[in-house]
Amino acid sequence: MGQHVLDMAAIAALPVGRVTAMRDMYPLVVAAPVLGLAAYCLAQILVARFTPGRSPYHSLKLGFVGGLIVTLAVSGWAVGRMAIGLEDRIGFVVLNLLTYLALAFGYFNFVNLTVASLRIRLLEEIREAGGALPAATLKAAYNSSEVVAIRLQRLVQGGHIVEKDGRLHSGRLPFLIVARIFDGLHWFIFGRRGKKSP
Repeated sequence: MGQHVLDMAAIAALPVGRVTAMRDMYPLVVAAPVLGLAAYCLAQILVARFTPGRSPYHSLKLGFVGGLIVTLAVSGWAVGRMAIGLEDRIGFVVLNLLTYLALAFGYFNFVNLTVASLRIRLLEEIREAGGALPAATLKAAYNSSEVVAIRLQRLVQGGHIVEKDGRLHSGRLPFLIVARIFDGLHWFIFGRRGKKSP
């Protein structure tokens, strides 16, 4: 896998305590990204609970940072106690960082689905109405022009789109970068013929 492995002679030459520490720390190194994800989830939930009314993306950002700190701290502490070379230490930490980013990306999309999905919003409208709602009422509340207007308003309020002289312009660069990443992932998974879901 490209990582340097201590041969048996090198391990035999190490003090017993260091060999035991190396073996004892490996499970913690492997678990670091999962602990980071757990910290992400917990921090996101706590921030969302204690800052009601804020955008859900605020808690997602703070939770992500908290999970990242936990992942790096646990990884750094654990590899620091292992009897391995500097290249291996860096490799473990980088691998854990990439693993955490993948897990955090999945969690973000899970939460974002519940926030942004129109289908889930429609189901919530029906549930809040007591389990039944006329189709005409839903169509009137969520016609295409209304949905576009609501989404544009949210983008302008969040600073992701800027309105100047009646024209809309790109705002914050990070949001555009995230959109490009999603476009790239969509192309990678579905190809050019793949149709985007509404």
